[in-house]
Amino acid sequence: MPQGTRAAPTVTITGQIIVPVPGFQQMFEVLLLQNAEQLVQATVADSQGRYRFTGLSRGTYYVHVKIEGFEEVRQRVDLNSDSIVNIIMDFQEERTVRPATDFSGEDSEVVDISDISKTYPASLVEKMKAATKDVQAGNFGKAMPLLEEVVRDVPEFYQAQRTLGMVYQKLGRYRDAESAYRTAADLKQTSAAPLINLASLYIEEADASQSQGSSVVRGILNESLASLYEALKLKPDAPFAYYLLGITFYKSAFYEDAEENLKRAMQMAPDLIEGHLALANVYVKIQEWSNAVAQLDAYLATSPKNELRDQVQAMRSRVVARSQARVR
Repeated sequence: MPQGTRAAPTVTITGQIIVPVPGFQQMFEVLLLQNAEQLVQATVADSQGRYRFTGLSRGTYYVHVKIEGFEEVRQRVDLNSDSIVNIIMDFQEERTVRPATDFSGEDSEVVDISDISKTYPASLVEKMKAATKDVQAGNFGKAMPLLEEVVRDVPEFYQAQRTLGMVYQKLGRYRDAESAYRTAADLKQTSAAPLINLASLYIEEADASQSQGSSVVRGILNESLASLYEALKLKPDAPFAYYLLGITFYKSAFYEDAEENLKRAMQMAPDLIEGHLALANVYVKIQEWSNAVAQLDAYLATSPKNELRDQVQAMRSRVVARSQARVR
């Protein structure tokens, strides 16, 4: 160092990572980054979540914390002098809502092969039989070409059009699915089922379009609402339509409307157990913890051997912990 010059003074970042869980003492790492990714220092928080970074030059840094079950944090710090940076961790958003069974209630739309065999050639009947078996077995790729042949030969075959829409949706071919559902709706204008299918398609597409921005997602969800309102004009007692209304409103952040429609769906169809999970997510969003726990308990009680049981129990533990943290 040349004589007469002084080293640039260094500064310090200290603070506390607050984890809203009573008695939380898990060890976790706190990173200090520059340029959002370049590691500068790393430390381990003590039992009370306190951390410290020393010997720093002035500049822009990011305090990075990642704890399982909580939202990842990258807290920007414009460092000009010694700074205290406290961070309160927030629980990771729960994602336990999943598509439910089709409760459109149109049992008469089950394909009756004996009926179509009276009208259509034997070769088409065999294709429809094979496609139906493939759909039931989850072999959508095998079912698709058979159904495409059926609707090419008999485009007015409503059930084949609707089933092909379901297959396209399963394969992520959203525009083809939309076209098939709309054709089915035109062929049977008294049926709510293809309109309900359309809404489920739009909800799925909205989830897949998150990276395109909120305006795109909102536009797709508005298509879901339009289809569901049209379906309910035809069939006001369709519980799955109300369930999907609840899901659509939830994804649009209209939580009171979501709660109202989910409750109505479950009053009409108590065996729609996925509604408990959807309602639990609504109550988490509006911080009604006891209601969220009640819905999770109801789901666990009515579905003791469900494959989601461990996930739901873990969600329940996090909701209880969050509730206790709020009242401390």
